[in-house]
Amino acid sequence: MRTAQKRKRSPVRARRPPITPHTVRSKSVHGSIISSRTSTEAEEPIRARESLSVGQPQTPLPTDSQQGANVSKSLEDDDDFGHVIAAVDMKEYGTVGCAYYSAEEEKLHLLGDSRLGGMEIIEALILQIKPTVILVPPRVDLNVQGQGQNLAQENDSTSYLPYQVEVRPTQEFSHSNAQHRLVTLEVSSSHENRLRFFVPHHGLEGPEEVNPEEMGFTRHEGKLLHIASVVDMENTVTIGCVGAVLTYLQKRRSIGSNIGPLGDTTLSVRSLEMFNLRDTMWIGSNTFLSLQIIQSESHPNMFNQGPGKKSASGKEGLSLYGLFRHFAHTPQGRARLKQIFFRPSLDLEVIRERHELIGVFSRPENSSALEQITKSLKHIKNLKPVMINLRKGINTGSAKVTGFKATVWASLLAFAFYSIDVHDALNDVSGADQLRLCSKVWVYEATFISTRSDFMEASRVFGAAQLLRTGRMIQEIVDIDHSEEQGRTVVKQGLDRDLDRMKDQYDGLESLLKHVAFEIGASIPKEMDIDINVIYFPQLGFHISIPLNDRGEPLYFGSDESWELFFTTEKQAYFKDFRMRELDQKLGDIYNLICDKEIDIVYDLAQRVLQYEKVLVEASDVCGELDSLLALTHAASFYKLTRPRMVPDNIIKIKGGRHLLQELTVPSYVPNDTSLTGGNAEQLEDVSTSLPVDRPPNMLILTGPNYSGKSVYMKQIALIVYLAQVGSFVPAASAELGITDKILTKINTMESVSKIQSTFMSDLQQVSLCLKQVTDRSLVLIDEFGKGTNGSDGIGLACGILEHLLKRENAPKVITATHFHEIFEHEFLLQRPTLQLGHMEVKISEESQEAEDQVTYLYKLVLQSLSPDQHLAGSADPFHSFRPGRSNQSFGTICAAINGIDGAIVARANEIASLAARGDNLVAACAVLAADEMQALQEADSLARAFLRADFSNHMGAGRNQKATLERLFGARAHD
Repeated sequence: MRTAQKRKRSPVRARRPPITPHTVRSKSVHGSIISSRTSTEAEEPIRARESLSVGQPQTPLPTDSQQGANVSKSLEDDDDFGHVIAAVDMKEYGTVGCAYYSAEEEKLHLLGDSRLGGMEIIEALILQIKPTVILVPPRVDLNVQGQGQNLAQENDSTSYLPYQVEVRPTQEFSHSNAQHRLVTLEVSSSHENRLRFFVPHHGLEGPEEVNPEEMGFTRHEGKLLHIASVVDMENTVTIGCVGAVLTYLQKRRSIGSNIGPLGDTTLSVRSLEMFNLRDTMWIGSNTFLSLQIIQSESHPNMFNQGPGKKSASGKEGLSLYGLFRHFAHTPQGRARLKQIFFRPSLDLEVIRERHELIGVFSRPENSSALEQITKSLKHIKNLKPVMINLRKGINTGSAKVTGFKATVWASLLAFAFYSIDVHDALNDVSGADQLRLCSKVWVYEATFISTRSDFMEASRVFGAAQLLRTGRMIQEIVDIDHSEEQGRTVVKQGLDRDLDRMKDQYDGLESLLKHVAFEIGASIPKEMDIDINVIYFPQLGFHISIPLNDRGEPLYFGSDESWELFFTTEKQAYFKDFRMRELDQKLGDIYNLICDKEIDIVYDLAQRVLQYEKVLVEASDVCGELDSLLALTHAASFYKLTRPRMVPDNIIKIKGGRHLLQELTVPSYVPNDTSLTGGNAEQLEDVSTSLPVDRPPNMLILTGPNYSGKSVYMKQIALIVYLAQVGSFVPAASAELGITDKILTKINTMESVSKIQSTFMSDLQQVSLCLKQVTDRSLVLIDEFGKGTNGSDGIGLACGILEHLLKRENAPKVITATHFHEIFEHEFLLQRPTLQLGHMEVKISEESQEAEDQVTYLYKLVLQSLSPDQHLAGSADPFHSFRPGRSNQSFGTICAAINGIDGAIVARANEIASLAARGDNLVAACAVLAADEMQALQEADSLARAFLRADFSNHMGAGRNQKATLERLFGARAHD
C-alpha cells in the first residue's frame, strides 16, 4: 500500500461552477466586478416624455389636449417665433451629431459629425446654439441636474435651465427616417424639376407609363441628390438628428393646425445650412480622406477586426495622424491627440500657446526634463475606467462579493508614483512658468484648473500631496506581486491579526493534510494498493480522494460507517469521514474566510481612495493633455519641423514647404514656395497689414504634365495650414500664416455602388458643398474639375466656378489644377492681379530614345502673373520665380509609354495630338490609309479596271472564253 501525499487544491469562490479534476490544481483565483449601471443623484437617467427643469419637480409633458392649448397660446405670442429646437445624438466611440432649427430664420442648421467628441462637445454645442428645446435619444444622458447646479453657481442664485429636454424614441434618429423627411422639404432649386430619376424599384414596365404629370414619386432620388449638394449626407449621426427635428416640427404643426390657420405656416423650414463648432476649423470627411489626415485600415490581426473597441480605433494607415500617434505614450494622450487632429483651433491664442510649449520643450536645456517626463508617461494609465470600476464596486456592492480587480490597484499605484515624477520634472523645465496650457472647455469646476491657466498652475492639479497619500495607502495595504499572481487583491501581512492568523493556518494546511493522509493510509488494509489524497476545496471543505476501478466504483469505501460518499468525478471518488468533518468544524471554509476579510479591508480602501477621485481624474486628464502636446514636440524634432508665424492677416506665405507624407516615400523631395491671400484688395488697403505692396493673389491655377506633382503641391499647402492650426510646427523653411476657418476640397471622387449617381455628379456635389460653405478665410482646393464630362461642358463649368470665386466680394484662397489649356489660349479668364498661373517644371530631352528618359520631372513650381504690367516688368519680390511662358503640354503619351502602353498606340496618339495642335482636319487625317491598305486598294482598283475592259460578248465558245478571261484576270481566285 502506498500512502499519497496531500495535494493542496486552489480555492474556488462562491457562485462558481463545480471544480473538475483537471482544474483543481490551479492556484489563481480571478475576482471580477459585476458590471452594472449605477443611478446616482447626479447621473439619474432622463425618462421618455419628460420636460426637465432644474430647481423644480420633474413633471411629465402635458397631454395632447393640454399641449394643444399651450401651443395655441404660444402661437399667438411673438416669442414662439424665437424658438430654437435642437437634436443631439452620440453614438459609439463618441461620435456626436447635432442639428437645430431656428424659428426666426426658418432655417435648419446641420453640424458635421464630430468624432471622439463626448459630453464636452454636447455642452459646447448647447452654449453655442442656446436652444429652447433639446431632443435626445434614450442612449444620451445630458445630466441636466448637474448642468443646472453649475448654472446656478455661475449666477450665484437659484436658477433654472433655459431649455427643456425631451427624450425621443430612437427610431426618430434613424438615417432612413431623416432621408424620407428631407425630401419633403421645399428647399429645392427652381430647375430641380427638370431632372427625373427612374430606378428599378419603381416598378415601371414600359415607356407608356412615364407620365410627367403623374410621377411625383420619382422625385425622391432627384431631391436627395439636390440636398446632398447643400449638406454632407455622409454625416449619418447628424442626418439622424435632422429626422428627429423634422419629426418634432411636424408634430407641433399638426397640433397647431387643429387650433388655427397659423399652424400651417409657422415652424416651416425654408433653407438648410452647415455650421461648425465655435473656434474649430471645419474639415469634412472627404477632406480628411483626400489629404490623408486620418486614415484607418483593416487590422492585420483577424482577432482585432470587425465590430468592437479594438477595431474602432483601428490600425492607422499611412496618414498624418499616424506619423504623430506613436509619439504619444498614454491612452488618454493618444485619445487627446486624435481629438486635436479632428478639431484644429481657430483661436489664435490657443495656437500660439501650443507653439510656445513645443518651442520651450525643444530647447536643449530642457532635453533631460523632457526625457524624464516621457519616460514617466509610459507607465501612466487612464484613470477614468479605473475609477469607474471602483465606483461600480462601491455603489452596487459587487466588490463585497467578488472583490476588485488586481490591475486596479497596480494602475493607481503606478499613476501615483509616476505622476509625482512628472510633477517634479515640470518644475525643472526652463521657461515653463511662462507657458499657458490650453485645452477644450473643462467640465470640472475651476478649483484646480481653468480653461486657460498658467502652465505651472495646471501642474498643481496633480495634487502632489493627495497623490502621495493615495499611493502610500495602496502600497501599505495591497500586495501587488501576489495580487497579480493570484488574479485578485491580496492584502499585505501585518494589517489585521485575525487575517494573519487565518493565512498562517492556510499556509500550514499542506503539512496538516499530509499528516492526515498518512493516518488514513495506515487504516487501509495492506493488500490494497491505492493512492490516498486529502484535498481541500473552498466552499466544499475537506475530502478524501479514492481512485475508481474499471467499473467506475471506488476501490475503497472506508473502514467504518463514518465514511460518506459526497461526489465522484471521472476518475476519483470523494468521501468525508469523522476526520474531515472535524477539520471542517475547526478550520471551516478558511480560504473564503480569508477572501471575505480581505474584501472588507479593500472595500474600505476603495472608499478612501474615492475621496480623491476628482484630483486623480483631473491629474490623469492633465497627463493626457501634456502627453499629446509632447507628442507634437517629439514629432517636430524627428521630422525637422519649424515654428510658423501666426498673424491676424488672411494670408498663406510659405518658403520651402514640404509634404510630410510624400517625402517619407521618396529618396528626395523638392520643396516649393507659396503665397496666397484671402479677401479683397480694398479691405487690405484700409488696415495696417504686414503684406508687401505687391499683394499676393487670391487664386493660383496650376498646369503642367501628368505626374509632375500638382496634386502633391496642393495637398502640401493644405497640410501645412492644417498642422499650424492643430498647434504643431510645420514642414517648411518658414511660414507666415493667417487663420483659415475651412479647408474645402474637390480632389478625390468618392464613388459607391450604393449611390445612384455618376462620377461627375459626385464631383459636382463636392464642388457645390464647397461653394455653399466658402468664406474669405477658407482654403479651397480643386483638382482637375470637369474632366468627367464633355470637354466643352467641363471647360465651361470650370471657368464659371473659378470666375465666381474670383468675383466674390470676399474672395477665398483658391488653388486649382487643370489640363484645360483652352482656358488660357482663348482667354476665358480675364487677366487680373488676384489671379496667378503656375506650372510644375520639367526638363525635355528629345534626343533620348526611351520614353522614360525623354522627360525629367523637376517638381519645381514656376509662377507667372496674368497681370500685363507684371508680365512685362517682372516682379521685384524675390519670393516668386516669375518666368515667361507657361506649360501647355501634359505629356500624357509619355506617361502612357512609361506605364507600358503599346508603342503603336502611343505613336498614333502623338500623331493625332500633333494634328490637333496644328488645327488640321482630323476627319481627313483619320481617313488617310496606311501603306499596306493603300497597296491593297491599288491592286483592287487595277483588277476592277481590267475586269471592266474585258470583252465577254463572244457567244461562240462563250463558256471556255469567259473562264479563260477570268483566270487571266484573277488567276486561281477565279475558281472561287
